[in-house]
This record gives sequence, C-alpha cells and structure tokens, in this order.
Amino acid sequence: MPLDTTDRTRVKDGIARARAALASGDSRGALALLREAIGPETDFLDQLRAARLLDGMDAAALGLRPLRLAIAGASTLDHLVPLLRFWLTLAGFAPAIHLAPFDTARASVLDPASTLHCFGPDLVWLFTTHRDHDLRLPPGADGAALRGAVGRAVAARAALWDALRGRGCLVLENNADLPAEDAAGNLAGAAAWGHRTALRLLNAELALAAPAGVVLLDLDHLAARHGRHRWHDPRYWHHSKHAVAPDASGMLAHAAARLIAGARGLARKCLVLDLDNTLWGGVIGDDGLAGIALGNGAAGEAFVAFQAHAKALKDRGIILAACSKNEAETASLPFREHPDTVLRLEDFAVFRAGWGNKADALRDIAATLNIGLDALVFVDDNPMERDIVRRHLPDVAVVEMPEDPAHFIAALEAGAWFEAATFAAEDAARTRLYAENAQRDEHRAAFVDMQAYLASLGMMATTGSADPFHLPRIAQLIGKSNQFHLTGTRPTEAEIAALARDPAWTVLHIRLRDRFGDNGLIAALLLRQDGQDLVIDTWVMSCRVLARGVEEFTASLMLAEARRRGCTRLLGRYRPSGRNQLVAGLYARLGFAPAGEDAGTLLFSTPADRDPWPSMVQHDA
Repeated sequence: MPLDTTDRTRVKDGIARARAALASGDSRGALALLREAIGPETDFLDQLRAARLLDGMDAAALGLRPLRLAIAGASTLDHLVPLLRFWLTLAGFAPAIHLAPFDTARASVLDPASTLHCFGPDLVWLFTTHRDHDLRLPPGADGAALRGAVGRAVAARAALWDALRGRGCLVLENNADLPAEDAAGNLAGAAAWGHRTALRLLNAELALAAPAGVVLLDLDHLAARHGRHRWHDPRYWHHSKHAVAPDASGMLAHAAARLIAGARGLARKCLVLDLDNTLWGGVIGDDGLAGIALGNGAAGEAFVAFQAHAKALKDRGIILAACSKNEAETASLPFREHPDTVLRLEDFAVFRAGWGNKADALRDIAATLNIGLDALVFVDDNPMERDIVRRHLPDVAVVEMPEDPAHFIAALEAGAWFEAATFAAEDAARTRLYAENAQRDEHRAAFVDMQAYLASLGMMATTGSADPFHLPRIAQLIGKSNQFHLTGTRPTEAEIAALARDPAWTVLHIRLRDRFGDNGLIAALLLRQDGQDLVIDTWVMSCRVLARGVEEFTASLMLAEARRRGCTRLLGRYRPSGRNQLVAGLYARLGFAPAGEDAGTLLFSTPADRDPWPSMVQHDA
C-alpha cells in the first residue's frame, strides 16, 4: 500500500541522515540508517534516491561479499538494476550487475562470446514473465495438448539452465506471473485449454524440473501479494516494455536479493522471540497461566497462529531462541503446561529469561550458538526494546511489529529474512543440533581437564566424497559458511561436481556423532594437487564443533590424502575477510609455516611426512 505522509517524512529523513553520515565518512552508519528507513514498498523514487547513495560507500570497509550478477530477459529492466543493487548491498553483497541487451536472453546464454559470458557472472537471472511462454491453446484443446505445450516450454528453459550450469553459473529463473485479465474469463483457470491453467501447470513443472544449481523465484506469488492489477501497468508495457510496474519493482528487487542471499549463504539463521505479548497475550508473571491470551478468542487464536508459524520455520531449519525479561521458571510455564501452546521448550535451542537488557541477552545468544549477530532476527512487541537493539546491535535484524497480533506473521514475513534455495535433512534438525551443543557445554562444566571432557564425548567421524546424496549438502555448507571459511570461495553445486570428476581434485566431507547425538555433515574440503603440493583450496567447518579436535582430525585427513597422492607438502591458504577472523591463526596453531602470499591470500605449508595431529575424534572407517 502507498505510504502515508508520516511514513514518507520518515523515509526522507532517513535518506537525509544517511547522506549526512556518508559525508562524515560513516558508511556503516549510513547503511544502517537506510536499512531502517527503506522498505520494499517504499516509493520507487525514494528507493532510487537511496540507491544512489551507495556510490559513496566503502564496500571493503563494510565487509561486503563480491557478487557478479548478469540479468537477461525480454522486457525492460534498466529501472530494476539500481534497486536490485541497493537490496543486494543491504543483504551483504558488493554487486557488479550486467544487463544483457533487450530480448537477447537465448542468444546471450548460448553464445560463448556474448557480453554476458565475457562479464564472467557468478549468477545469471533469466528474467521471464508469462509473456515469454507460448502456452495459448485453442478453446476445446484437451489435456494431452496442454501437457505437450507445457513440456516443450519446460524443455526450452532447461536447455538454457544446462548451458549456464555447464559454465559453473548459479541460475535464478522466474516462474510465470498469472495475468489479471483473460478473454476466457473463469474458463482461463477452469478449463484444460485455459491460459491460467497452462501457466499454473508450467509453474508446477518448473518446480519439479529445476535441478541443483537452479533457483526459482516465485514471481506469481509476488504478483499476488502486490495485487495483480497493480503488478502490471499496461501503459508501461505498451510504451516501453516494462513487464512489471515501477511501483512493484522495489518488492521484486527485495525478493530477488533475499533469495540470492539465501542461495549464497547470507540468509539469517536464528529467530529470537520475546514471550509476553509476543507469543501470547498478557504477562505470564502477572496474569498467570489461565490469564494469558492463547487459544481462546480472536487474539488467542492469532498468538497460536504466530507460534505455529515460528514452529514451521524451525521445522525447515531456522534456529529458535527465546529472550524474555522474566524469571526463567515463570517464563517457561506456558511451554510446559498451557494446553494451547504450539511451541515447547525443546523447540528452542537457547532459552534466556532474566532482567538484564536485551542487547546483552542477544549477544549471549549469538555467542552460545556460535553464530554472528548478523544471523539474528529479533521479534519483540515492545518498541523501546526494539529501539535499544537497533541502536546497540545494528547487525541484528529487528522486525517492526504491529499492535494487532493478527498481523504478526505478515510483519515477520515482509523481511524475507529466512529465504533458502535448498532444503536438506540437516536443516530440519538444526535446532536439535544446537540444543545438543548446549547439553555438551553443560556436560563440559563438570570437567576441569579439557582432554578428559573431549574423551568423554566419544566422538566418531565418518568421511566420504561428493556422492549424489552428500553433494548438495557440501555445496550448501560451503555456500553458507562464513566464520570457519578460510578462503571465502563459493563454488556452485555444478562446479563442485565437476571438480569431483577431475583427477587433480579431491572433494571430501566429514560427518560427526558423539554421545549427545549426530552432528550431521560438519566439514567440507576441496583439495587440489599442484605438482608436489596438495593445496587446500576450500576448508569450511560448522562452528558448532569448534575446539573439539575436529580441526586436528581434518588436518590429518588432508595429510593422509597428500601422502596418498605422493605429494611432499600440504599447502594451506587463508584469505582474510571481515567475517573469518575466527580462523586467522588456525594454520599457525596447527604448526604450518608461513609460505608467502598470493594476491592477498596468505600461504602456509607443512611437510607431508610429518606426524598426524593428535585428536580425540576417532575415524569410523
């Protein structure tokens, strides 16, 4: 909906303050101000004004991740590029964007000498709408004709996907946005030959056909959310071939940026929830178990729905944490005894209840989970608490919550913080994995000797290659790892599969289990033989297993691979970034010697005939 006068004043004030911050050299502060002031449905021109401020920002100082994105489509997209750049920057990228010439998508993809390929993209957005698919069937056509037409349309898209995946590009493809008008009226979506019927089947078949390395953007859902009549403005289409109305461009750019962030490992990981008046109505300490609004009445049903939404997020891999100003016993009472609660204590990886300020509590939650503050999304009904967190923890995403709990879900969803490109079994178990980690920490408190504690865990590791089951999980771990990622490399699943077939490369994964449970896939390695060196091209590890001897176990595993190949040296690489300071001293701690520098990447070496590193992790061969 259009912003009211108060909101527009707030937006303009935010842009002005960001401009002033930039003038004083504060790029980080300017970005925080823009993040607070600008939303996906902010006026198109205001979003353009905000986007222009990016030219004055220091991407290196902000620790932004480079991204080379090419866009190819059969509609005018020039106006989308600055908005997309803006939202990608807010998502953590320093984007370089190439827009292929108008209506040259097929030629740009299939011609290896095209400007698109000369640009060298990491990711290609094939921008399609319903106009790009030949699915108009004559009235009376049967189901066979429908399936044939849709099959040909999917095959045409798959040919472009394969061409791009073969070059190591991640592909972003739109599904079809259903038009608002059709001469067939209701039959357009109720008859086998109807155009809406065909487009709906196409969207389902695209979802079924998309292989690893192809991410679908649900354009039709965006059109429905914005309003189909507002999504498309025929004046802009007839005059300049704008497939999406300018006023919808911010929502589109924001959605694409959040999906790209998810595909590249920059989606948020943890939802931190206040309790009183957030997960139920009222204050449990004052109103008691029978007095809170949960289950009965409109408000009670709204809180149940919000809990169910949080539970659904947890079931698909988002970590839940609780943060409440309360006594722990009192705060936990509804989760233990209220008959209408959807969430239970075991759904939270961390449960914090106390009387300190919430900024400190969020720092503690992030430290306990061993994730960055930029992985947190904070939900609290109290505007004062939200303001404190915004001021003191600008990296935390703070949801602006409405007063009516019926709109809580929409407020949380508007940020699209948790977009993901894939789903794996480990995702569903993530809260359990972090909760088990908390049990390990409690267990550790009983030991004075660290080695005795590690021995008591009974850690067993299994190792393997990039087999079809583990390949997507290897790619996902590499893509989303930031702190324990020594080089910041982000190969796609298709690129990793190609490396696994190359005799010069070794692709390995490590899974770990112990007395408290199965940690799942916790490490991935891409190793390359270069003469007598085995080069550690990529080494990523889940921070859940830090300081348990897994680093030493992994180094010994790589040492064994170097010997198997007849190499004389294991060569490690570390490329510093704003996010991987955690592993800055890893090679030195393992006894590697400095071996020079290569274009900003520090090199470390150790002889292949050295003794393996001692570790309490046992290899379950």
